[in-house]
Amino acid sequence: MTRAIVESNIKDRATVTSSRQELIDIQKTIVEDLRCEIRASVGGQTKEYHIYLQEYNRQFRHYERRSSMEEMLDCLRHADIIYNGDYHTMAQAQRIPLRVLRRLIHLRPRITLAVEVVRIDHQHHLDRYLTEDISEAEFLKAIDYEATWGFPWVQYRDLLLFARKHKLRVLGINSQPKGGRWTLKKRDRAAARVIAKEVLERPERLVYVFDGDLHVAPPHLPRAVDTLLSEFNEDPRSVIIYQNNENIYWELAGHRLEQETDVVLIAKDCFCMMTTPPIIKFQSYLNWIDKTRELASPSLRGWQGDIFGDEALYSQMLQMVHIISQFLEIEADGLEDFIVHSPADLDFLYRLRADKRMTPGEVDAIAAHIRTNESYFIENGNIIYIANLSVNHAAEEATHFIHRVNAGSRRSDLTQVEDFYCRVMREALGFFGSKIINHKRPCYNLDDFKYLKRKHPSMPPERIRELRAVGKYVALHKRRERGFLSSGKPWRLRGSLYELPLPVHLGVTHTLGYMLGERLFRSMLEGLVRKAAIRELFHMDFSDLDQAFTTYLDLVSTPTDSGDCLDPPSCR
Repeated sequence: MTRAIVESNIKDRATVTSSRQELIDIQKTIVEDLRCEIRASVGGQTKEYHIYLQEYNRQFRHYERRSSMEEMLDCLRHADIIYNGDYHTMAQAQRIPLRVLRRLIHLRPRITLAVEVVRIDHQHHLDRYLTEDISEAEFLKAIDYEATWGFPWVQYRDLLLFARKHKLRVLGINSQPKGGRWTLKKRDRAAARVIAKEVLERPERLVYVFDGDLHVAPPHLPRAVDTLLSEFNEDPRSVIIYQNNENIYWELAGHRLEQETDVVLIAKDCFCMMTTPPIIKFQSYLNWIDKTRELASPSLRGWQGDIFGDEALYSQMLQMVHIISQFLEIEADGLEDFIVHSPADLDFLYRLRADKRMTPGEVDAIAAHIRTNESYFIENGNIIYIANLSVNHAAEEATHFIHRVNAGSRRSDLTQVEDFYCRVMREALGFFGSKIINHKRPCYNLDDFKYLKRKHPSMPPERIRELRAVGKYVALHKRRERGFLSSGKPWRLRGSLYELPLPVHLGVTHTLGYMLGERLFRSMLEGLVRKAAIRELFHMDFSDLDQAFTTYLDLVSTPTDSGDCLDPPSCR
């Protein structure tokens, strides 16, 4: 190998490492922001919770080595009790016990499944559901599912249906202690009594416990079970399966091993399965709070084709593209020609920098956008980056792609004023398309920019200042609109509104676009804008200032409380 080739290879490796580390650093920052937002949304947490969390985190100071599904299964087959951790808002977390049980049942067919999703005092309802004495709807009503659990039912249903099919015993282990404060320790003690009783009465059975992440740490539920069983001179072999610990993920990612690693060995009889990046894990909690449906999680490479089947991100995005385009009666070549990336791909920035169609400036702008944890459509390459598995995000980017196929790329030499209204119109179409998929998606309004610090106490001060600036200029634009529409007062396409710093410029155009997209969707439902008129918008690239600006003003003047139909100028 010549010296030139060697130096080239070293340079390439350095570029890959640098780009990966940049994306890892971005993701770490986003994860910390998500943690802060989750803490703020949950409110005050008890001292006991913090102790539980510290004891849980203590398990992940290091791991012994990479492992495999085969090694873990060999360990599981000799266990008496298996504790499998759950992150309740992430669908991927509920798929893991299914994947394990599908293989384990051939090795240990006598299994009792103990689940947190059902309370102990609802065992008779669970028994009747498993024997099909009552329907699913009757079961959920009988256990008051939304009040006693509330996490997405569909994610737990498959596990119970698997148990029904294979005639597994299933025990509810959740509880609401009576006559005292609701505590983690009391819940663990109640669950331990159920598990210990099963071990003593049916020693031939393997007990598979599916409980929350914090509960399965050794000092918590496992210790409570061992304490009870020790009174009967029983010393069961327990194996713990954790899921997707972020500290382990960052360590694996630092060695370029996150894609090749399914399982790591934490300690003897203790494993951690790695299937999902930390961003997706923590974002799932906020999406659950917002009642936002999610796509199926993108798999790390080792898991593809095993759990997900046709649920790959590309397939899900393609389905959205088809739904939106069919609704709008858009027929065009190339509606399948896109690429999807997610936070699971830490080489994403490197690939962009290696793409000769991308300039360094364009890649830097994309990296800056990724830092905001927003999904993004990259026209140059038809690349959809899904930062958040929210169906709203996915549908919006699918719509941007449909618009790109029909209208082509915008000009690359837009002035800031031209860029302003081009972005507004494109964001309007993106939000409109997301409403086709989720008609309940809420829209920004000016009130959202009031009391930001009170609403978002964990948000960094610089972000608060930025959002206040966005709100100020959105309000300014709306005042100008009212003046123009009521009196015909001339509109000046110059001034501070069009000379904003980039983050504020993007925030203002984003917000105005969402507001217009909401108005456009509502006007369509009320019959004030015809579908043909909306379809025509998807053929405009909005690079021309007069076209974008005139179309915007025309649409914001569309009445929403009368029968008059107002179409964009080019549709009349």
